[in-house]
Amino acid sequence: MKRLRSTVPLGTPPAWAALQRRVFAELREVYRPVMERYVREDGSLLWPADPNHSGIDALDDAYESFQNWPVLYLLGGNRDYLDLSLREYDAITQQFSRYDSGHGHPMAVKEYEQGYDWFHQGEGYLFFYHLNLAAPDDARNRERSIRYAGFFMNEDPEAPNYDERLKLIRCAYSGSMGPAYRNFTGEPWMYEDWKAFYGLPFGDVPGIAEIEDIRRPEHAAAMGAVMRERMSRGDVIANLAATTMVANAYLHTGEEKYRAWVVEYVDAWIARAELNGGIVPDNVGLSGQIGETFGGKWYGGYYGWTWPHGWLSIGDAVLIAAENATLLTGDATYMNFARTQIEQLTKQGIFDKGMLRVPYKYGDPGLRHRYQLWIPGVLQTEDGEIVSRDGWFEFQPMDPRYPVHLWHMSQEPGDLALARLLRNHDNRDWERIVKKPAKDLGGHDAAWASYLEGLFPDYPEQILRHNLAQIEERLAFIRDDREDPADYTDSYLQKRNPVTVEGLLQLTMGAPLPMYNGGLVMASVAYWDMQAGRPGLPDDVAALVERIEPGRLVLALVNLNAEASRELRVKGGAFGEHRFVSARELGDSDAADDADAVGASAKTAIDDARFIIELQPSTRIRLELEVARFDNKPAYGDAV
Repeated sequence: MKRLRSTVPLGTPPAWAALQRRVFAELREVYRPVMERYVREDGSLLWPADPNHSGIDALDDAYESFQNWPVLYLLGGNRDYLDLSLREYDAITQQFSRYDSGHGHPMAVKEYEQGYDWFHQGEGYLFFYHLNLAAPDDARNRERSIRYAGFFMNEDPEAPNYDERLKLIRCAYSGSMGPAYRNFTGEPWMYEDWKAFYGLPFGDVPGIAEIEDIRRPEHAAAMGAVMRERMSRGDVIANLAATTMVANAYLHTGEEKYRAWVVEYVDAWIARAELNGGIVPDNVGLSGQIGETFGGKWYGGYYGWTWPHGWLSIGDAVLIAAENATLLTGDATYMNFARTQIEQLTKQGIFDKGMLRVPYKYGDPGLRHRYQLWIPGVLQTEDGEIVSRDGWFEFQPMDPRYPVHLWHMSQEPGDLALARLLRNHDNRDWERIVKKPAKDLGGHDAAWASYLEGLFPDYPEQILRHNLAQIEERLAFIRDDREDPADYTDSYLQKRNPVTVEGLLQLTMGAPLPMYNGGLVMASVAYWDMQAGRPGLPDDVAALVERIEPGRLVLALVNLNAEASRELRVKGGAFGEHRFVSARELGDSDAADDADAVGASAKTAIDDARFIIELQPSTRIRLELEVARFDNKPAYGDAV
């Protein structure tokens, strides 16, 4: 394994380096007020307060409360975050195994969701994936990973979720007890009032022409009956998030059966999109026919194009599937699955106020949509009707995470141009830090991409200062919190979690926040502290991925310690999926995009997924790395 050594004196530490280490320092023990005030001694949560709680929802919210704690450890944060995460996953799983699902079965069976949609499972099991990445050698993580994946590969006879012949998951609700058709039953299966924010799932239910009609209980019951009839059987697009659970088992074992399942299932949905004129349908019946229970319509499925979120949930599912297939095969053409869907929406877009607003939803052409919106920027008429055109509606700025994730995986110039085309001119979030109400404390993909292009040079300092403000805001909320625990909802802990990792992931690992509905960490580099024998940056070391270009990275590392050297191993990607071809040290005068800069060192051949850097006291090093992306078989762990 090649070894490099820093020799350039540090001088005045760069502002980004000092701020980065300050963020690590501020995060070191912010878990304490959370654990002391909001979690019981046995690790169980304060919600639900009723020991006889019943329902199928909210296990995901419980897990989400800790989803970024393992990531902080992985980055080099306090080991306590890993220990607490392992403990909390066990405690929450046990806690929700005691609650009834409403059908005579626990919410969690065999330590897993008994049967729920993958929009929510993806959100919840993001915590589990991060835990496996941070602690792949933990025996419980490995055993659960293999067992959980088996629920979707028919390896558990009590969970026949997958039709191997037709390549479909049999229900929108799936889990450790198989297709959960039972969770669509109950009389009446109501269309609840809170869903009024998302509009009507169907426009052909007698007596229901607009959202206000749902206020009448008989109408809510009628809509619920139609939803149950149409949505309870067959596969839906959101189920693509299940590919991460199977990919997770592959990363532990390397067994071909897991890779083959992911490829088979993703390929099946790609084929359905091709059959549907390029737009991915959101439903397929148990016979394999698109629109089987929807009168032949390719839209209307559970968490599909019409209801409740449209592209928000479809985009996550498609990006997750494309990323997983790319990672496991090394074939980046899988990103075309996501690219074509973004392009389809772009073609349907409406230019308004100097920007392109794309439709997030599709429903029966000719329907009128009028309901309370929960997101800004959606086109409406003067009297409040939501603009629709040829069945497409909810025209709005596209969230930048979709085109930025696409570009980050493909590194195609055309994808970066697509991200520019879809910029949000309402808030200009590609050139400034915009505070966003994101559950993962993220939302700054556009600004990060601009930085990597050289268009937002002080982004590292700005995002780190923003992260410090986020931490203080959450801690102040905890200090001033007077809410009665009896009034807590299922997400009470999410909005009190002071851990923020977006800036650290972007700057140190060259990685966007994972797709929130169940994506893996897709990174440019990862680190191993050689002296401490653990993942992440060593104490006093700061890292900055300055450029990400086709086959090329620029990485800066700084040792702020004036007395002690630091030794770390740099890995290509979170799973060793990238191979470093060569490294070349760049001098101060070398522009990051100038491959022939005067004063740069000669290239050092690496030809490995890893290399070692020794950082002398108060020194820095800046490297141009030639990278063969997705050239290695990905795996958990950091074995040499």
